Amino acid sequence: MRVGVFTPLLSQLPLSEVLKKLKAQGISTVELATGNYPGDAHCKLSMLDDDRECDAFRKLLDDQGFSISALSCHGNALHPNAAHAAIVELDFCGVLGAGGAIGAGEGSRVSKYQLVLARTAGLATVATLSS
Repeated sequence: MRVGVFTPLLSQLPLSEVLKKLKAQGISTVELATGNYPGDAHCKLSMLDDDRECDAFRKLLDDQGFSISALSCHGNALHPNAAHAAIVELDFCGVLGAGGAIGAGEGSRVSKYQLVLARTAGLATVATLSS
């Protein structure tokens, strides 16, 4: 059985330090937050637009022997403020496209241009990205 840790619990530390601490405890799986309520201290989706940054992120995990169990993006897509709800849903769509790019399973990349367009256009574009 593999035991994993939800890394926002250690968001005050850089990811490299978190991995060292967890490895010392025999833990080799992490759930990374990518935005909304838990923040994105250890996994910023903006790295998807920079191949070197994305490669460095994967290398850090690989070198320490870690796998990603999940990407978290907790938010309220039913928020009464439609603009806030749209951003939450858009961040969720970004996470869906991030998995394969950073080694968390199969997935496709969502470019920063799609995200910028979606944030600018609002709810209509979020619906397009979700379909």
